Amino acid sequence: MKEYTDGEKYLLRFDRGEEVISKLLDWARERKLKGAALTGLGAVENPHLGYYDAQKRDYLDKEFEGEFEIASLAGNLSWDGDTDDEVGGETKPDAQAQPIAHIHVVISGPNFIAFGGHLYSAIVSGTVEVSVIPIDTRLVRKYNEELNLKLLD
Repeated sequence: MKEYTDGEKYLLRFDRGEEVISKLLDWARERKLKGAALTGLGAVENPHLGYYDAQKRDYLDKEFEGEFEIASLAGNLSWDGDTDDEVGGETKPDAQAQPIAHIHVVISGPNFIAFGGHLYSAIVSGTVEVSVIPIDTRLVRKYNEELNLKLLD
C-alpha cells in the first residue's frame, strides 16, 4: 500500500494481492486516527459482501467468485472498545480498542450487473484507491441490542 497526504487528508493506493479491509484497519491503527470518512474505487477479486436483514436483525452474506470493479466505495472508520474514563475532557481509548471499517460497495463484473452491500473482505486484483478524510473526534461504536448492530455513539 502506498500513502499520499497533504498533511490533513490521505489517498491510499492498495496493491495487487493485498486484502483491503485488514490493510486499511492496520493503517488506521498505526496512524491512531480518531475517525474518518472514506470513498474509493478499484478492482478486486473474490469480494465478500453482507446485507443487513432488518427483520432477522442479522446479516446475510455472500462471497462472489472472480474479478469485479468497485464502482463505488463509501464508509467510515470508527473504534470499538473505548472506556468511559475521561482524560483532559476526552474519552481515553481502551488498550484493547480496535478500529472498525463500516464500508459499503457497489461491484460490477464483465456482465455489467451490479451488486452492493457491506464489504467484509476483498483481495486487490488491480488497484484500489481510497480517499480518507480524518475526523478530529473519536468515533466510537456501541452495541445496540434492539438492532443487533454496533452503532455510532
